[in-house]
Amino acid sequence: MLLLLINGVLLGLGAAAPIGPINVEIARRTLRFGRGAGFLLGCGAVTVDVCYAVITSFTFLPIQNHPHLVKGLSIAAAAFLLYLAYRCLQSGLAGHGTAAEDIAPAPARRPPGAAHYATGLLLTALNPMTLGFWFVAVPGAVAGLTARPRIDLPVVCAGVFLGAFAWVCAFTALVGHLKRFGGQRWLGWIDIGGGLMLLAFAVRAIWRVAASTL
Repeated sequence: MLLLLINGVLLGLGAAAPIGPINVEIARRTLRFGRGAGFLLGCGAVTVDVCYAVITSFTFLPIQNHPHLVKGLSIAAAAFLLYLAYRCLQSGLAGHGTAAEDIAPAPARRPPGAAHYATGLLLTALNPMTLGFWFVAVPGAVAGLTARPRIDLPVVCAGVFLGAFAWVCAFTALVGHLKRFGGQRWLGWIDIGGGLMLLAFAVRAIWRVAASTL
């Protein structure tokens, strides 16, 4: 049981640590709105992971058996990523005010916590890679570890949750700590860089759908 839990934690870290749309948004929102914003967005992502873990525990069906569903999710994810990229680039090019505003940003400009959480939910739920991870990678890994994958899968899923949640906490704390070295004056460049990365993810998703259709 302990071995299964450890393997689950490693799977969770392996899924959460690579730089992708979620980590880009966690970093950007932590630097702009504080650690709470980045943490809430990460919690939204972890919530979707937990839901998929429960579904996986009961269904044990690979999502790749439904190519039309994967294509639909890819298109929806690309559209949402394009929207986020537009918001990032618009914010970065608009500038961020004076040094006085950098020191004490206006609280009214902060989106509510629910907005950060909802963004994390949508970014993760619409990501076909997340579906592939939960419905293919995790069951496949459990099948290689035990002869009772249906019974032992919940233990691995619990480990994946612990690993993903630990990454969100650690990454948010790290970015929040590094904020003091850059300050608000770097937010424009961070927004532009994050927007370009999100745009690249969107283009890649569109390209994959187009390539699979041709």
